[in-house]
Amino acid sequence: MTKRLLIVEESLRDRNAHWFEYIKHISGATTKFGWTTQVACHKAVEDVIKQDLDCLPLFEYAKYLDSSKKKLPGEHYYGFILHSFRVFQSTKKVLRKHRFDYVFCPTVTVHHLLAWYVLLKLYPKSIKTLCLFFVTNPGVWNSETQKVMYPRSSKILGGILAKFKPYVETGKVVLGVETKGAKTEFEHISGVNFKLFPHPVPFSLDIEDRVNKPLHLACYGFARYEKGSDLLQDAILEIVKDSNYGHVHFSIQWTSPFDLPNGENCEIKSELKASNQVTVIDKALDTSEYINLLKDTDAMLLPYRNSSYYARVSRVAIEATNMGIPCVYTKGGWLEDTISEYGSGVGIDDESVEALVQGIKELIGNFKDYKTTSSQNKTRSIAYFQPSNFCNQLLANG
Repeated sequence: MTKRLLIVEESLRDRNAHWFEYIKHISGATTKFGWTTQVACHKAVEDVIKQDLDCLPLFEYAKYLDSSKKKLPGEHYYGFILHSFRVFQSTKKVLRKHRFDYVFCPTVTVHHLLAWYVLLKLYPKSIKTLCLFFVTNPGVWNSETQKVMYPRSSKILGGILAKFKPYVETGKVVLGVETKGAKTEFEHISGVNFKLFPHPVPFSLDIEDRVNKPLHLACYGFARYEKGSDLLQDAILEIVKDSNYGHVHFSIQWTSPFDLPNGENCEIKSELKASNQVTVIDKALDTSEYINLLKDTDAMLLPYRNSSYYARVSRVAIEATNMGIPCVYTKGGWLEDTISEYGSGVGIDDESVEALVQGIKELIGNFKDYKTTSSQNKTRSIAYFQPSNFCNQLLANG
């Protein structure tokens, strides 16, 4: 008998964010396992998405999509209760009529938890197994102490999660995360066991033949403070001024300025734009453009700040390990965990231009060795991050 999976994502409305591709990959993989998949999504979901997914347009409100809208008086304090009520009202319409072997919620926050706790109580036969998946973490990284701090709001989150403990212990509920850091933090605040899953990336390409071409180091994705873009441009400038590195070419994507914590606007430097060793990508890339650039990339530069990426996934990093591309990356968080296990490269200290410069020079000087290790590890990377492995682990209790 065919098993039924329900994916619940209130923010699936259009193709502007990652939800469509993410859910599409999962739905495709589960179909190969013989499951039928439906997707509970936003009421205003695009028709093109309906063509690819079996959609149930349920949700009028979405926490992520509505974040910029004007709040009701006092909503800052009771908003998580209000949103849970809205989620409950929308989701119960489906659970009243249908039973599912597995219900998967891919981007859960505190604003959804009370709804699912009540739904489990009222419709236990409609949900054989429920997976509540968290892509953010409750702690805040302190760059000065190099430790995680927990805001007061984490006590509320931990208290609600603790209510799910009996369900977790019986296997009725699976609490999932994508990083070791997030797993540690959630278990710390709740006392409940969390399961670590891979981030599904169905992506692996062969690198173009780059014989007799300049060594090409790149950083793709919109320039941001949290990605260390300000540090990276300073490091690149220092290296291109050194005549010993005239054989190296850099690409950096910088579509618009961004704000620094002190309020200053960080723009791409004119010296960088003028250098014949640097390509500045000043527009968003479509899929084919991005793929062509990846094929022509020798090394990836990822000086992401731990204040944002300590327990956060970077899809670009996974694409690099899947392709056997060595990286320069920040030590002390998810990047180090992942690249050291599934790829190779040079780990550097957080928020240090000097360390970034030395890391890039080390990678350039010993590129063949790092490339060999990355190429040897790419098979394991592809196997771990492919959607079928994610679905195998996800549906193990289904």
